Amino acid sequence: MKENGVEVIDGLNTDISADFVHIKLLDKIKSRMQLRDDLIEREQAQILKPNEVKFYEESFTYKHSKFGLSSPLTPFNPKKTKNFAVLYRERIYFLGSQAEQEVFLAQPSQYTKGCEPVPQDLTYRPSAAVIGLPSCGKSNLAQIISSQTGMVHLRPEEIIESFIKRESVFSDRLRRKTQIMGDEVDDTAFIEMLQ
Repeated sequence: MKENGVEVIDGLNTDISADFVHIKLLDKIKSRMQLRDDLIEREQAQILKPNEVKFYEESFTYKHSKFGLSSPLTPFNPKKTKNFAVLYRERIYFLGSQAEQEVFLAQPSQYTKGCEPVPQDLTYRPSAAVIGLPSCGKSNLAQIISSQTGMVHLRPEEIIESFIKRESVFSDRLRRKTQIMGDEVDDTAFIEMLQ
C-alpha cells in the first residue's frame, strides 16, 4: 500500500520471533530487491487499455516500438494483438498476453535496450552457413549452432549418400557419375538435391 508516494508494508505480524519477521519482511521486498535496476524504468511504463491504443497510435508524440505489432518477449512467434499494449518511453509495445505484459512491466529495459528489431510481417526463420578450410572445425561449430538454436544441420556428404541410395533416374545418374566415373558432384546437381 502507498502513503504519500512511499510504499508501506502492511499486515506483518510482529508478535512472533525476530527471525520469522525477518523472513516475512524479505519475502515482501524480494521482488523490489531483485528487480531494483528497473525501479525508475518501471515508473515510466504504463498499461494501455485496448480502446486507448488508437489515440496513442494517431498522435505525433507516440510511435510503435521497433518490434511493431510483435511482442519484444517473443518477437519470432508474434501473436499480433493490441489488447495488452504498454506505453514505455514514448513507444507503444504490444505484448501477446496478460502474463507477457506483467513480465514486461517488471523489467521493461531488459526487453527494449540493446534488442534488435525484427521483420514486421515475416515469421523469422534463422539460417547460417559455416564456411572454412578443410579440418578447421566447421562441423563442430555447425553442431553447436544446431544444438543451441534448433536449426537443422545439413551435411553435404550425408545428403549425397542419401540420394545415391535412392531408386530414381537422378540417383542412377549421380551413382554413375560419382562411383563409376569418380567425378565430384557439381554445384547444379547439389542444389537440385537440396531443393
